[in-house]
Amino acid sequence: MANLPKRRILNSLLEEIGHSHPSKPEFVLEGIGPAEFRSHYLRLDSGVVLDLFTAELSVASRDAMVCPGHTVGIPVEDLIGKTVTGVWNDDSCSCIIILDNDVYLKDANDGVYGNPLRAGWIAEDYTDYQRREFTDYWTEEPVQ
Repeated sequence: MANLPKRRILNSLLEEIGHSHPSKPEFVLEGIGPAEFRSHYLRLDSGVVLDLFTAELSVASRDAMVCPGHTVGIPVEDLIGKTVTGVWNDDSCSCIIILDNDVYLKDANDGVYGNPLRAGWIAEDYTDYQRREFTDYWTEEPVQ
């Protein structure tokens, strides 16, 4: 966590969303599938490209973004230009990127059907009880 450039992430504008190529279809559970998985990349105006995965966040190369961005929930075009205001862990310890107006981005890996990039509003998708479990990504302190 400490290796991520916090000062180059917070208050940066989201310029582009991209993905890796999907994995080969794989059967995760008997009778369910096949599922395809891919990496999600967020390019910021600071030059940082984030690789957003369910439980971790890392810095990636711009070259990793080989497929155009796609989200479930809020369309990509409505996210571009928003400011990164936080990086949190949600109630399931999944890393979420917080943008203006409590919009979030999350790898919605369900382990069975795939991992779409979920874009939504915190107040609509998380209960008050769930939000009490949110922590700051870097400090692990509760989010107010």
